[in-house]
Amino acid sequence: MRTITHVLVDSVPKVLAPHTLYVCPGYDLVVHLCLCGCATKVVTPLGPAEWSVRLEDDTISLTPSIGNGALACRSHYWITRSRVRWLPQITARQHAVAAARDDRDMAAHLARERVWWRRLTAPVRLRAQRWRARRAS
Repeated sequence: MRTITHVLVDSVPKVLAPHTLYVCPGYDLVVHLCLCGCATKVVTPLGPAEWSVRLEDDTISLTPSIGNGALACRSHYWITRSRVRWLPQITARQHAVAAARDDRDMAAHLARERVWWRRLTAPVRLRAQRWRARRAS
């Protein structure tokens, strides 16, 4: 299993080092180069209906798994305690199912927002988060 490092940053650097996760709490993002070696930038937004990051004992864990079904490499892996555990390549069907599940999870999360002004501003916050993720990649 490959070991990776992590760096806490205020903004995502223009040049990313291989095998390094850049955790950007201000933008709720974790960015890294695909761990398969294809050098494609992978952006994982953080949030209740997206990924979560756990930093403990100088290690990093990112959940759920990263399935790069939209990339040519179609890599799929878990990052747990700064170690990468490889899974079989993600298929187009698995990618579509995961994307649909992600959309349902986000919709359910937004529906649970109890404060009326949060529900009202949720679409704007979601668009801003997607814009930041696109800008980082």
